[in-house]
Amino acid sequence: MFKVNDVVVHYRNGVSTITSVVVLEGKEYFILKAKRVSDVSSYIPVDNASQVIRPVMDTENADAIILYMRDIEPNFNPNTKQRRDDYKRRLASGNILDIAYLVRHLYLYRTATDLPEKVRFGQVDFDILESARNMLYDEFCITYDCPEEKIDEFVVERMKKLK
Repeated sequence: MFKVNDVVVHYRNGVSTITSVVVLEGKEYFILKAKRVSDVSSYIPVDNASQVIRPVMDTENADAIILYMRDIEPNFNPNTKQRRDDYKRRLASGNILDIAYLVRHLYLYRTATDLPEKVRFGQVDFDILESARNMLYDEFCITYDCPEEKIDEFVVERMKKLK
């Protein structure tokens, strides 16, 4: 299914490229180079690679994710520990809907005008949400053939256009 030079999505590292295949102790492994983790290579067993990596989504799936994001309502847990635990769990899951949820929360927090007084994001919140944003938007850049510097604006406009 996958081959050298394929651009794929690793469930934790995001957009990655399969750079080669190596044999270690009689078993084949893909070597992946993540876009945002330049100093680390991942070794993925070829025989169960689909459990860890997937192809980049197509436009239809990306549009479905954007529609899902559009319907997420602001619901910020004022308990910092619970909120961060939830955010960390969602990010670590690698589930694209969880990642999209986090990206939407980042946008909603940054654009909110009426946040409850008890809800204040700290650096850890932003780090988690920015990681999710990078994972999802790197993939959107490929799917929609959109430059990285324009992807935020593109997604907002796409939300308005999709039905």
